[in-house]
Amino acid sequence: MMTKGDKTRQFIIETSIPLFSEKGYTAVSMKDICERCQMSRGGVYRHFSSTKEIFSELLRSDLELNKSIVEENIGKGISAVKILNAYFKQEIEAIYSENNGLFFAIHEFAFAESDQQSALNKHVEDSIGVLESLFRYGQSSGEFKLFDPKVVATHVIYFMDSLKTSASILSLSHHSLEEQINLLKELII
Repeated sequence: MMTKGDKTRQFIIETSIPLFSEKGYTAVSMKDICERCQMSRGGVYRHFSSTKEIFSELLRSDLELNKSIVEENIGKGISAVKILNAYFKQEIEAIYSENNGLFFAIHEFAFAESDQQSALNKHVEDSIGVLESLFRYGQSSGEFKLFDPKVVATHVIYFMDSLKTSASILSLSHHSLEEQINLLKELII
């Protein structure tokens, strides 16, 4: 069960997402976050010391959520194809969401906070690991083709990252995106 402090931290993170998406990482200040959250500086600083800390926690909590969803569904014996389709559906929704500028902000974060590059590399490795576990599950159930799960997971993560980053500045039709996703599915299913 979440404590009041945990709920406040989550509120600050969720409220800051549109802000980072709109302005990018480097243009957002703690003052901006306080105003958007309608909290005092002390109220926000009680939970986070900087925009860097908020952004890092945003990335960490997103990965943890994705990991727990995949692990939970595998644990329940849900079809690997169904889990994969839900993954791609979530990725497509993210691409077309009003917060799609967040993906560009993630790259900006990597450049602005060079001390965070190893953490971001770990984030990518962990994301690959989540998909790799799904692919191994799908192969063991006979739903997925035989391929190197780590290689294909790496390809999917990098490809989706590229699409999400590009979508914030380029026009990408639903049809074109679906064609690309179907191409990925042909590698897997």
